[in-house]
Amino acid sequence: MTTPKIMVLTTGGTIASGQTDSGRHRSGALKGESLLSQVALPEGLTAQVEVKSVLQKSSNAITLDDLMMLSAQCQVLSESPEVMGIVITHGTDTLEETAFFLDITLSDKVPVVITGSQRAPHEPGTDAFRNIADAIKLAASPQAQGLGALVLFNQTIFAARQVRKVNTFQLAGFAAPETGSLGYIDGTRIHLAAKPVRPNPISATLAKTLPRVDILPAYLGASNDLIETVINHGSQGLIIDALGRGHVPPDWRSPIARVVSQGIPVVIVSSCHVGPIEAVYEFEGSLCDLVSAGAIPLQDISARKARLALSVLLASSPNGSIEASLKTLTSADAAKHNA
Repeated sequence: MTTPKIMVLTTGGTIASGQTDSGRHRSGALKGESLLSQVALPEGLTAQVEVKSVLQKSSNAITLDDLMMLSAQCQVLSESPEVMGIVITHGTDTLEETAFFLDITLSDKVPVVITGSQRAPHEPGTDAFRNIADAIKLAASPQAQGLGALVLFNQTIFAARQVRKVNTFQLAGFAAPETGSLGYIDGTRIHLAAKPVRPNPISATLAKTLPRVDILPAYLGASNDLIETVINHGSQGLIIDALGRGHVPPDWRSPIARVVSQGIPVVIVSSCHVGPIEAVYEFEGSLCDLVSAGAIPLQDISARKARLALSVLLASSPNGSIEASLKTLTSADAAKHNA
C-alpha cells in the first residue's frame, strides 16, 4: 500500500525571497527544500509532503511556456495513484493568471492549490509559512476534491476563476470582488460555504506553444493606432479591457472591424471589478457598436484571464466558433452555495 503524498511545486516569488545587500528582496532566491524546511506541517497530516523546485523566478518573469510546463507537470502528478494533492507556491503579481490557466487546462482528479505571500520569509510577521501550511492542509482535504484550481491566501479560499490581487502589500492581498470567497481555514478547520460551478477544462491537445494574445486598455483619449500596432507585431487575438459596460473611444470601431475581417478574434471585457458588460447603449464605441463590427462580448471575467482562455482555445483548434467555445470555457462563473 502506497503512502499518500502531497506534492509542493515551488516557482519563486516573494514567498521564496532572500534578502539582498541593499535590504531589498530577491524573489525566487530560496529553493523549495529550504522553504519547506521552515514550515510547521498541519496537525494530523498523514500524507507525506514532497517538494520540487520547478522555477525560481519573480512572477513578473513567468512566461506562457512556463504555464504549459507547469500544467504538464501537474497532469503527470495527477495520474499517480499516490499523489492526493498538489500545492504550488508562486509570486503574487501573476498568481491569478497561473491559477486560472491551470483551472482551464487540468482535470479535477486531484486538488491543485496555489498560494504565495505578501511578506518575504525573512520579514517580521511573514505570511509565507502559514500560507504554505494551510495550502497543504487544503490540498490534503477531501473537501477540495472536484473544485478545480483553488487559491489559498490569508486563511481564505478562492476559486481560480474569480480571484484577483487587490492589494500590493497587506496580508489580505487577494479577493473575489464579484462573488466572494469560497470559505476559510481556521486552525484545523476547513469551512467551505460555496462551491464553484466551473466548465469542463480543455480536453483537446494543445499546440506546443500558446499563440500571442494581447490586452489593450480603453481609456479617455486612447489612440486607435494601438490596435493595428499589436496586430502588425504578431498578435493572433486581442482582448479589449473596455470602459464600463463595454465601451471604447468612438474611433476604435473601424480598426476593430478591420482586425475581425482578417479572422483575428477581438474580445470585449470590462475593466470594472464588478458587473457584466451589456449592450444597453447605442452610440459610437458602445458595446452594441463593437458587436456589430464582429467583436465578441465576454461576461464577468478579467482581461488577464480572458487573454489566457483565448490563447488556449487558439492553441487547441476547437470545433465550432471561437465565440461559442470561449463562452463555454468561461461562462460557469457562479458560486453555488451548499444547502
